[in-house]
Amino acid sequence: MAAGKGSRRGNNEGSAYRYRNGWAGQVSMPDGTRKTVYGRTRDAVLDEIKKVRRAIDDGVPVVTTRMTVGEYLEQWVTVVLPSRVVAGTLAESTAESYELLVRLHIIPVLGRHELRKLSTAHVRQWMTAKLTEPSAAGVAARRRREEEKARRAAEKEAQKQVVGTDRPQRPRGRKPGKPKRVQTPEPKPIKPLSARSVRYLLTILRLALKDAVREELLVRNVADLVQPPRKDDAPVRALTEAEAGRVLAVALVDRLAALWMIMLALGLRKGEALGLRWDVVDLDAGTVQIRRKQRRRLVGVDPDTGRKRWELVEDDQLKTKGSKATLALPEMVVVVLREHKARQSAAKEAAKVWHDDGLVFTTATGRGIQPRNVNRWWDKVCADAGVRRTRVHDLRHTSATLLFRAGVDLNEIRALLRHTRIATTADIYIDVLEDVRRGTAASMDTILDRLFPPTRPDATESDDDAGGVGVSES
Repeated sequence: MAAGKGSRRGNNEGSAYRYRNGWAGQVSMPDGTRKTVYGRTRDAVLDEIKKVRRAIDDGVPVVTTRMTVGEYLEQWVTVVLPSRVVAGTLAESTAESYELLVRLHIIPVLGRHELRKLSTAHVRQWMTAKLTEPSAAGVAARRRREEEKARRAAEKEAQKQVVGTDRPQRPRGRKPGKPKRVQTPEPKPIKPLSARSVRYLLTILRLALKDAVREELLVRNVADLVQPPRKDDAPVRALTEAEAGRVLAVALVDRLAALWMIMLALGLRKGEALGLRWDVVDLDAGTVQIRRKQRRRLVGVDPDTGRKRWELVEDDQLKTKGSKATLALPEMVVVVLREHKARQSAAKEAAKVWHDDGLVFTTATGRGIQPRNVNRWWDKVCADAGVRRTRVHDLRHTSATLLFRAGVDLNEIRALLRHTRIATTADIYIDVLEDVRRGTAASMDTILDRLFPPTRPDATESDDDAGGVGVSES
């Protein structure tokens, strides 16, 4: 029966009323606030009110804020992530990576949506755009570079105009030559993000929305419902034994010969090698302790050029817990390190300014080496050796690959690379393991050929009846 004029609605029952061109309704929340819902008809609003009341009865969080995805993510990277860094549950470098990628790739596309209305369709459209369209961050970076280039060209032209007024005028009979035309190369096309990068972005979004669910801002994590792009693991890129020999021939006469040698021999990551100090290197005992790494940290952005400013910092939080270890140095590496230390001591005495930070690998003034400079020097080593261009990190892969092919046990290689699980080592070097297995099968063929006589005897009747199912003839 319809409620009478004087009847009252119960607590949390809600109400519906005309609102602009449709209807609206309100429900009282347990915390004293009121949630407003909207619809085109009165019945639609009443249905929404029933859903909200049902959620309240079931104890399901009901979002009452109109916070956008961008507003939430801004709060997530500026408040939540730094608090976890302070608590020691998140590495500072990881937090910086999350913040940079959120600002570059997630907020510009998904940030305009209301947080509670973010759907799987929105996330899928965002992923598709990242996989198929030129990277928006790359387009913006190119635009900034072009603007900076144009600004410098304008300043240079203005300086020429000022200098030209002070110079004596050319004789009238002499005509200036035609300016040389410099053909500007076509800029390279900006590629979309790789499937691996998009998977990483989706992981970050999942973590952020998981926190939103935990804080009862969302009922469910829609990013969990979206299937990520297929994993396109590229095969391990490692130097062959012949290429490694040519590289070492060039690297041993390089100023950073000890760096290349220790990275190849121990499979160190670049940051771990650049963070080595002499106090963890025992040349007499032939050991080195991996305790810290060197990395770049973003310290700000130039307001005029938009360029990021970085500084070198030391970090004792390595990639995994098992990354900290004491490793034995091969004798040849000890010899190269002794020579490197002697050269460094001589450079220290000859230098007018030397910043003695105790680092094993330094610049000409004792400062830490910028990781990008190491990449440039390695490119030159590869070019001088006449080998295909590889990354510095491929020295780590080369170390493991050479040991695999030499027959070293997989668990021993895992310990050298300091992987937490042997499955990680096997997954990364699965192609190499397949080659080793094929080599093992070939070796077994050789063994079997030695074991079997040249002429094999024919099968006998007893061999045919070995199964015990035959009946002997009388």
